Amino acid sequence: MKAPAWDETTWARMDALLAAEHDLTRGRKPGPRPAADLSTPLYRARRCPCEGDHPFRAGPDCAAAGADTLIPEADVVVTEALKQTASALRHVVAAGGVMNIDGAPGAGKTVALQYALSLLPPGPNVCRVPIPVGATISQLRHAIAEALALEVRSANRFNATDQALAIALRSPHVLVCDDVQRLSPPALEYLCRLAADPGASTTLVLAGTGSTRALQRIPELASRILTRRHIPPLTPAQAQAVLPVFHPLWRKVPPQNIARADERCARGNFRTFAQITAHVIDAVLTDPLAHSGSALVETACRRLGGI
Repeated sequence: MKAPAWDETTWARMDALLAAEHDLTRGRKPGPRPAADLSTPLYRARRCPCEGDHPFRAGPDCAAAGADTLIPEADVVVTEALKQTASALRHVVAAGGVMNIDGAPGAGKTVALQYALSLLPPGPNVCRVPIPVGATISQLRHAIAEALALEVRSANRFNATDQALAIALRSPHVLVCDDVQRLSPPALEYLCRLAADPGASTTLVLAGTGSTRALQRIPELASRILTRRHIPPLTPAQAQAVLPVFHPLWRKVPPQNIARADERCARGNFRTFAQITAHVIDAVLTDPLAHSGSALVETACRRLGGI
């Protein structure tokens, strides 16, 4: 799925819509319909939070690659939660420990983690381990081996794969396991074995909604967690400060409308604010009769079921 182009004409129209409330009792003439540019990726952030020259998108350019803010012209906002996560991760990697990142869906766990990874000094090899739902120990072992680019087959005997993993993890690695709450207790115990191996130079980053409770089921693993980070929702004051930095359209939305959208729909959830932004952009790009900025935000909230 692609987004229409966000060109100067569209920006001018958005400025006109958000600058003042239009009198809806007057007749409105259809404005020019923006041309669609199907080469524009949908919901892509403009730049990487590590402040490099490369775009913030999936690829080998940056350790933070892979998280999309899903909005044309959006920026990744470096909040206090992102800064604290980056500081905590540097400490854990230096100590070779285990870190847990938790938070509600859409709070910004993945973006915070990717921002923190992008700021790590050169050295450890960062590997993301995909977590299948209900993964067995064998599937988890194979997923870790693939993340480490080891040439093993899923049919390999477990002792051969474990030996290859032990050898590979003697060099510094950061194993990132997102959605770790999907793992069964035996699979979590396997991660504990990796963390407890005295010969391994491995940092484990275990993230996901409800991951803290899941990890508590394995006391030995929970006791090895050096740092726990909870990504909280935005407070009303933070939403007022963050959204204009996140996307230019919020700079002209009155504060009371931001507060209403937060109270009735977003409730501090960054992902929901991103969805509201996407709906407003879609209305401006596809509806020549789209009217005032506050009405566009209200309509977006209704689409999301919050009003």
